[in-house]
Amino acid sequence: MAPPGYTPMAPPGYAPMAPGYAPITVPPAVPNSIALWATILTGAYAAVSVLGAVTAPAMVEQLKETLADPQNASPFAGQSIASVLSIPVAIASFVLLALWMSKIRAARTAHGEKIGGPPAVEWWGWFVPLANVVLPFLGMRAITKARVGMGVLLGWWLAYIASTAISIAAVVPQLTAIDLSTGKLTHPEALDPIVGLMWGSAIAMVISWVFLAMIIRTTTRRESELS
Repeated sequence: MAPPGYTPMAPPGYAPMAPGYAPITVPPAVPNSIALWATILTGAYAAVSVLGAVTAPAMVEQLKETLADPQNASPFAGQSIASVLSIPVAIASFVLLALWMSKIRAARTAHGEKIGGPPAVEWWGWFVPLANVVLPFLGMRAITKARVGMGVLLGWWLAYIASTAISIAAVVPQLTAIDLSTGKLTHPEALDPIVGLMWGSAIAMVISWVFLAMIIRTTTRRESELS
């Protein structure tokens, strides 16, 4: 029991809260550095696509040799530096882009804006079969509304979808070049269109990246002006 008249001492730095006091919240910082790296890494992925198109003729010739004599083919036949780089660069670019999108979402929410759209779709929307044709676009539209026009957004997304579709189509010649019952190469000339398809995919990816870079720059600059 404390003696009469004793008043306990407050800990150092303590300040009593006044009635009606509300803590000051600091809005999230504008992700300028993340925006820069998201632009660089998504650009690197587009560059890898171009590199894949440049090396496509050599890759097709190796593929012909592999299908003609699969038992004696090297396990690395048909591989190129582009195919080796594509996976780590794709993962890195996805992480930085999704991180940038989530930071913009958080910044706008902290300003009292209602973003809408599927929550955190920038992280999971890419992996939902069929729905991933629209989910990432809806997420980008939600965080960039009143910042970026619909034409720029469609330029980014439609070119990306076109690049992906052409890339998938590049697999079809491999099925028509072989006899599916024996697995032997019967029509090697059917593999030649792969080169043109890879160039088409690469060009579409570069176009998509140009629009994406515009989206990132415009949205980030706008958030910087409002902070």
